[in-house]
Amino acid sequence: MARPKKDIRDFRSEVISAPEAAMFLGVPERSFRQMVEDGILPKNARGEYILGDISEAYWNFRLGSEGLEAEQTRLTKVKADLAELELAEQREEVLRASAVMKVWADNVMNAKTRLLAIPTKHSPDLVGKSIQEIHAKLKNAINEALEEIAEYDGRQIARASASLRE
Repeated sequence: MARPKKDIRDFRSEVISAPEAAMFLGVPERSFRQMVEDGILPKNARGEYILGDISEAYWNFRLGSEGLEAEQTRLTKVKADLAELELAEQREEVLRASAVMKVWADNVMNAKTRLLAIPTKHSPDLVGKSIQEIHAKLKNAINEALEEIAEYDGRQIARASASLRE
């Protein structure tokens, strides 16, 4: 058995007071009155407000003159830009700054460790050597440690970037 249809009431034509309108829009009454003074929201001649008119005017004001369609267009553009950026990252045309910083910090830390190990590692070999030999050995050891910083390994950055995405 079919249910009888209920009469559907059109609330858009309801006339309401300023406090009711402010509550409906979810704004403080003072802000509501300011929007009326600024001409953003319409009021009828008796100082009352038509629910449908203030609702439409408020959302047009909040979303801009283009309204919801402009916001959807902006969101679509942002999503497309993000997808483009992710594709460029997969092609390794761009790198995540955080991944580069992580790899760079790791390389610097490794170089620091190697530099600090030079005295302990090489001092026994340098006992009794000439100044020139000591200088050459220390210079080689320092250069080896510094090569760690100079090396660029795109695979390391790609792995760091992939781990950051997860």
